[in-house]
Amino acid sequence: MIYTLGESLLDIIFKNTNNLLARPGGGMLNTAVSLGRSGVDVSLISELGDDETAKMIVDFLKDNGVGTKYVKKYYHQHTSIALAFLNEQKVPTFSIYKTYPEKRRLIFPSEITEADILVYGSLYSLDPAIRNDIVEIIVSAKQGGALLCYDPNIRQHNLDDPEIRMAFKENVSFANIIKGSDEDFNNIFGSLSEDDYFSEILKINPEALFIFTKGPEGVCGFYKDSRIDLPAIETDVVSTIGAGDAFNAGMVYYLNNIKDKSRKSKRSEDPDLSGIKDLDVDGFRKMLEAGLGFSSEVCGSVDNYISKPPTY
Repeated sequence: MIYTLGESLLDIIFKNTNNLLARPGGGMLNTAVSLGRSGVDVSLISELGDDETAKMIVDFLKDNGVGTKYVKKYYHQHTSIALAFLNEQKVPTFSIYKTYPEKRRLIFPSEITEADILVYGSLYSLDPAIRNDIVEIIVSAKQGGALLCYDPNIRQHNLDDPEIRMAFKENVSFANIIKGSDEDFNNIFGSLSEDDYFSEILKINPEALFIFTKGPEGVCGFYKDSRIDLPAIETDVVSTIGAGDAFNAGMVYYLNNIKDKSRKSKRSEDPDLSGIKDLDVDGFRKMLEAGLGFSSEVCGSVDNYISKPPTY
């Protein structure tokens, strides 16, 4: 099973004042829907209200193959919304309106094992109101031998708060794969080179694989002593909303296939993190290509998720 842990809300997308769309959104929801449409077992850990918007989102998730058992619904509560304004480059700026109750409590699996993958990230994973639950889920997954993927997705936030900074470092320290954008790491560490960002991550987690996305300039990935740079796939961009989330889905889709093949062939006596252990430099490159493929498809549509998985 793949678990994605993150915020759920309704994206209201403005292309201009007379042209708007509404889509279920939230980074990990977007990733889950792309994975569900790819035919893999995926479940979302998240929160919603109990209004018509929440019902629409839950129905949408179920229709797209995403498990909703761990979506907490708060009674007499509205669902959060995000207003997304696309500029001429089809890049959004967001105004987000969160409507959580004062007391919150996530629901999540009692056990996450070596057969599973956990994807987590965004400001949601740093939220002090649910941080204890977030840590409990991540630690459970780590102790169970699951593969952990972390996407900071921190575009506009002040990390000077010691508590928030510590939460970010904890998230990095637990992850097997850390993937973020140039905007994310510029906001976190300041303006540095890709190699310097990798060095900063290694100070926190020396074992992690590191992936750095650069929008139209493609992606670079650091695998042990190797660096791989790949160009973006040429795309007639309609919207970049969900592009990074789709990249996550592509990577996880590829890793999940490796884990399945490893378990079926019984090549490894130790199944823990088989998706990483069976990944050589060529496999790492293919994982990046899968991420680019998923991301490109999302950029070419008005949806936050792929319509169908590219073939690899």
